[in-house]
Amino acid sequence: MLDSMRKPIFLIALIAILLTLMVELGSLAVLGMPNATASALGVSNTGKAIPAMALLDGLVFYATLIIGIALLIPERVQSKVQGIVTLVFSFVLFLTCIKVVFVDLGLLIVMVSLLMAAPFGTIAYFAIWGNFDVGGAAAALSILMTLKIAFAVCLVLAQQRFLQNKGLVLIIVTSLVCNLIIAFLHGFVPRPLVSITDCLGGLLIGIVAAVWCLVYLIGGIISVIKVVL
Repeated sequence: MLDSMRKPIFLIALIAILLTLMVELGSLAVLGMPNATASALGVSNTGKAIPAMALLDGLVFYATLIIGIALLIPERVQSKVQGIVTLVFSFVLFLTCIKVVFVDLGLLIVMVSLLMAAPFGTIAYFAIWGNFDVGGAAAALSILMTLKIAFAVCLVLAQQRFLQNKGLVLIIVTSLVCNLIIAFLHGFVPRPLVSITDCLGGLLIGIVAAVWCLVYLIGGIISVIKVVL
């Protein structure tokens, strides 16, 4: 399959998913600027859902990168190293997902508690999270969807047999669906409440990414056992 791959198109696909990760991580510096009230309470008012997608798309990038490395490294060498690298990478990312889930859950509880604690808690909520950058988030999500579609199309154009890789196809579809879910959550409620649905989206994506990390982790363990035996 690798011998018949259109390598330039595959390289474009790899760049597209790398740019996707950069946009997701870069959104931390754009969606929400710290203010005095947030600093005083020791909470974050930055966007949560879009950066959380970097956890899931990190797995997509890793899977694609492994394919690319296979073009450069002999299969005999790669088979011995890939399992260990996958095991370590997925375990570290799984721990990161768990941390994100608990942080977002705690923040979600704080948000809802303040919103319900009228009048001063409600005032504090609106001062910290009541002005979510919906327009910036929509622009970021639009860019991300374009990059992800370009990645998927280029991957298929590079080698149609990638469609037979059910795991890769499923995680790409999961990423696209998560993009749509975040867009829905941002548009489902009035702007002052978007921070809550955005945090909920980050929590859900963290859980989904953790499940995928477990899938990769199990695959890494199986690969290591095969090499050892």
